[in-house]
Amino acid sequence: MVVVVSMVAVAAGVVTTAWVRRTASPWPAVTGTPYEIPLGSDGCPVIEERRQFVDAHGPLVPPGATEVLLCTTPTALHIPGRRVADPPRQRVLHAGATDFVALLNRLPDRNQSWRHWQQRHSGWWPDAAPEPMGEACPMIGYTHQHSFVLRYPDRPPVPLIYTCGGQAGGITSGTRTRMDDTKPHLVNEFLSRLQRH
Repeated sequence: MVVVVSMVAVAAGVVTTAWVRRTASPWPAVTGTPYEIPLGSDGCPVIEERRQFVDAHGPLVPPGATEVLLCTTPTALHIPGRRVADPPRQRVLHAGATDFVALLNRLPDRNQSWRHWQQRHSGWWPDAAPEPMGEACPMIGYTHQHSFVLRYPDRPPVPLIYTCGGQAGGITSGTRTRMDDTKPHLVNEFLSRLQRH
């Protein structure tokens, strides 16, 4: 009887340890070397080649922005002259900028985002973490890349770009990265708020 109890205790310990490992944060909360995202002459971020993933504790962006600029840049997959009109290069949200900043600062980091995914989809046993979120980009082609610029009355603007182009991966300030797992996604949420105001 003692042997059976011991075996059950060992098995329970092994399962518990494995479950804890599966649900623990799989990636470091602080990683990468921060970098500056340059702005072009039109005030939109210059989207360069993919940079290393960066993250740190704290809010994605400072509060107090009075404008949010959405920039839309054609990619190499864009074919001009199609029946669908190109979206404007720049759109500006004035009313509701404060609420949009609050939405940005509620976005989860990649560990939180992965844990939310596990809770929604894994069932009784948590799935193992995939390749590092925000670093491994899906093989999806986009005709346009989106980026944001937050403008403040008392500080320099804060540019935000997607880590994987289009609307995939995370959105980064060059210091912190958060996962755009909102529904609707940030670009669609921006456009919806722009129509309402």
